[in-house]
Amino acid sequence: MSELETDRVREYFSRRETVAEWWTPDEGPLAFHYDAELQVLDEQLLARPGFAGRELQVLDVGTGRGRFGVHCAARGCRVVGVDLNPDMIELARENAQRSGVADRFEVREGSAEELSVHGIGRYDLVLCMELFDHLPDLARALAEMHRALAPGGRLAFTYVPDESLYGALGNLYRRVRRRSREVMISRTYALPEVRDALGDADLALEDHFGIGVLCASAQTRLFGDNPLVRLATGVARLESRWRPYHAGALARHGAHVVGIARRHEDAP
Repeated sequence: MSELETDRVREYFSRRETVAEWWTPDEGPLAFHYDAELQVLDEQLLARPGFAGRELQVLDVGTGRGRFGVHCAARGCRVVGVDLNPDMIELARENAQRSGVADRFEVREGSAEELSVHGIGRYDLVLCMELFDHLPDLARALAEMHRALAPGGRLAFTYVPDESLYGALGNLYRRVRRRSREVMISRTYALPEVRDALGDADLALEDHFGIGVLCASAQTRLFGDNPLVRLATGVARLESRWRPYHAGALARHGAHVVGIARRHEDAP
């Protein structure tokens, strides 16, 4: 998949009435799909030895509506959420207030490529959820996330893989739309590309989990509402009830992959 145009993508995500108009993962027929990401976070990170029961310092990069930041704050973490988009910043603050965690969740304006102002070597957990695919300068962003991590800390992120049905359909959509010179705001990655990008930032992929191997329509805005989409959503819902997320060989084929990485210097 081709690279993203840095200036156009940054301008899009900095502008009002853009991403907030369509990014509503807690709503609609696919909310169950995105809830599985929270389950991975709970079971594979927040409950792990050394993390459970601690007041973790969390940096939520690209916090959006604040769903991951609020989730962590509600579990006793202290969270700094960072986002470029003024609509999302307001929505995240409202979400924190409504959820009763505003005293544990501070939302700031900022970009993934300039994280040092929020603290170096400070965070037990850095989140880059639903953002990896939208970063035009992934190398710089990962380097900044590495700098933000405290010794023994972890980076958790999501991406859409080339190897998934959803990723393949999304790439087809992008190829068609690119002819119109519409700004492309996302891309997909293959697992080896993810490992290499992490490695270049002195990070190592520790584990990964796939959500929705059978999910073909993880963003209904791309496909609309019709009987075929409703059927695909029904199949994805059945899969989610059987197994909310996959480990092992199937993980790389999920519509979304949740990755967990550590600093190279923390290798056992």
